Amino acid sequence: MIGKPKRSGPKDDDPAEAQQARQVPAASDAAMERILRKTLDHLEEALPWARSLPADGRRTLEGAIRTALDDLLARLDSQGKEEGEVPSPVPAELSRSLGPHRAMELTRVILDMLEEAGRTMGAEGERSTLVYARHAATAAAGLYADLAEARSGRKAVTESRIIRHLIEKTADTRTVDDLARLGWPTEFDCFAVVGEARGNDDGQGMENARQPIHTTVARQGGRALVGESDGLMTVLINPDRSGTPADFCASILRFFADESAVCLGPLRHGISGAEASIGAALSTHAAAPAVADPITAALPRPLHADDLLPERALNGDRDAADQLYQEVYLSLAGQDPDGPLPTTLLTFLRSGNSLEVTAKKLGIHPNTVRYRLRRCVEVTGWDAMDPRESFVLQAALIIGRIRRSHPGAD
Repeated sequence: MIGKPKRSGPKDDDPAEAQQARQVPAASDAAMERILRKTLDHLEEALPWARSLPADGRRTLEGAIRTALDDLLARLDSQGKEEGEVPSPVPAELSRSLGPHRAMELTRVILDMLEEAGRTMGAEGERSTLVYARHAATAAAGLYADLAEARSGRKAVTESRIIRHLIEKTADTRTVDDLARLGWPTEFDCFAVVGEARGNDDGQGMENARQPIHTTVARQGGRALVGESDGLMTVLINPDRSGTPADFCASILRFFADESAVCLGPLRHGISGAEASIGAALSTHAAAPAVADPITAALPRPLHADDLLPERALNGDRDAADQLYQEVYLSLAGQDPDGPLPTTLLTFLRSGNSLEVTAKKLGIHPNTVRYRLRRCVEVTGWDAMDPRESFVLQAALIIGRIRRSHPGAD
């Protein structure tokens, strides 16, 4: 329970300690008032952030300090008859409003004050006060643990909401606000990693992996969001210029099931880029069976979204088709779809990748074919001499020729 300490008050200590607590002499009201005034007078010195608090905020802090001292005195005056557990010096509501760091600082100030109060009450009074302060500190630790667990739960909900909006492409200003609350900058680069979480038989794989993924990415200098889409764990990473997507992805591969396709989206910028990278990674996961080994069904880990452009386009991914058209076909064909490069490449692909047959069909020397194919590599980044890359080029040519014939459908 929030605010409930993990150990009971002085009444649960050994009999000798309890007996000594019952023999505490009465505290001097004047001495207690001096200690209280001294603590309040030095509040801003002890807590620099308190200077910027409004008047009602400062009164709230003073109230917590007064309450803690009053509780100690009431328990000591009762000579051991006071029942109930020692409360946290800073109550739950105030701890939530201050935040964990400031709440712990205020707790330290109050505990110091209580220990100083005990020193005015003789040896037995000091001992009893230290026992009380120890239990108060334990209660505070329990409270902060409960609050941290609650914050973690709220953070997980926020992360999942952000990922859902990015997947659905419904992100808006609320998404920007959510990202800011989680410490993300206004401008950021990011990429997505998608796959099935390890140990997901009970449906808790993603939740079990969430904090370890955050820790792993943070150690590399980045930040992460973790969410889910149709049973797949979706991780969005901002590398913050601390490493490559491949580096970050390699560090979190162990959190994905061994048999799962782990798909790496491209590095993109901002909210729209996050939507695009997540979409590409999810599309790659859907197309992954097309590139599995025909004998072992094994897949490369990770699968890069840009390496599966043809499969994604064939599976209905418009973004992949657009990328093939814009980055491959247009860079090759330019303003002349019937120019030497696209014509030579298409002829080569339709001639069983034979230099001699291509040269004969075009009426040119095989060395000219080689030269033009090298130019295609320079222009597109894909090599027609490689079986896999020739498939990418062929898909781009098909998409480009269809779109050139139907310009209104672009």
